[in-house]
Amino acid sequence: MPPIKERVVRCYHCRREIFVPLAARSASCPLCHRGLVLDDLLVRDNGFAGKLATCGKVLVEKKGRAVTRQIDACEGVDILGSVEARIVSLGPLYLGRSARVKGECQAPSIVVERGAVIDGVLRIGVPQSE
Repeated sequence: MPPIKERVVRCYHCRREIFVPLAARSASCPLCHRGLVLDDLLVRDNGFAGKLATCGKVLVEKKGRAVTRQIDACEGVDILGSVEARIVSLGPLYLGRSARVKGECQAPSIVVERGAVIDGVLRIGVPQSE
């Protein structure tokens, strides 16, 4: 049997699973024909303002600040810093003790450390597809 050269990811546009090459960093969904970012996204410092969307995970570091319309992440969102956005995660949402979140958050599960601040609506246990 030849080695596996593909991995399965979920499209953040149509929410369907697709196969992509192991080494790919971006792809086009063969089902909805829209572009995809496959890498995890990292917000390290202040002022990130673009939409964050990935088939991977989004991490906002302790000194990171993301002010954007929406964050879409298929494998989860970890927030240690500050976020003002609508968050839609198909994986777990983790809020560290220094996290500050303002906006609506949708995720199948959430972990909130003592000290995290949430100003908005939490929708936990949302279905995997819309």
